[in-house]
Amino acid sequence: MQGPQMQGPPSGAPPQSPGYGIPPGQPPHPSSSAPYPPSGPAPWPHRPYGAPQPRRVHPGVLAGVSVWRLLVAGCALYGVGNATGWSENFEALSQLASLLAGIVYLGLLAYPLFTGGRRHEPQSAWLRGATTVLLLLVAGAFFGLMGGDPGYLPFEHIVTPLLVLVDWCVVGRSQAATRWWHPLTWIAFPLAYLVYYLAADLSMYGFLDPGDDAFAGMIAMLLVSVVAVGYLLYGIGKLGGAVRRANAPAGPASHGGPPLR
Repeated sequence: MQGPQMQGPPSGAPPQSPGYGIPPGQPPHPSSSAPYPPSGPAPWPHRPYGAPQPRRVHPGVLAGVSVWRLLVAGCALYGVGNATGWSENFEALSQLASLLAGIVYLGLLAYPLFTGGRRHEPQSAWLRGATTVLLLLVAGAFFGLMGGDPGYLPFEHIVTPLLVLVDWCVVGRSQAATRWWHPLTWIAFPLAYLVYYLAADLSMYGFLDPGDDAFAGMIAMLLVSVVAVGYLLYGIGKLGGAVRRANAPAGPASHGGPPLR
């Protein structure tokens, strides 16, 4: 006579865990220390206790930067109107560069409206850098290659280039995060104008005569100068960022981000 046989799980059933057949309330195995996975959905991530909440830019800072950028945009657009009457002479680089600057700085003026006041400019300074390089090219070509008169359209050739340079060096903050390759791409606007100038068969700049034997050398010199100025701006941005970090007080900034952003 044989005793009762231990019955395993039915044929085709999935393998049972080590606790198969263990009465409720008892551990599945004395040597098992691994907990069972929790049931239900994983908990939502939460902000650690005491972590700083994102805050808006200080109203005084935001007001000051907004007034400044309204000034830059106003001077740029005034220069365009002074040169063209908003009806003619839009072919020159001076007018197109000032028009671009006016549009860019009006966009920067409106930018805090799209961030709830948490930033006053985009994290990338590429567009500001490209605009600054273009305006400095206008000023450099006017005085260095054309022997320009300071009294001729001063807003396009002096005032607006200086304002965007000051904005890059002093007012803005995102230039500290400029990438090393950005200056190489800031030639995009000058190259675009060169293509337009040649395609439209313009002849207002004597140093841009395609029939001149020195034309290729002149283009190369201008592009190298633009890149060199771009890297100078890159260095100024990095230096300014390092100085601000060294002088920043300990702890998070009052508005939850880098100063004046």
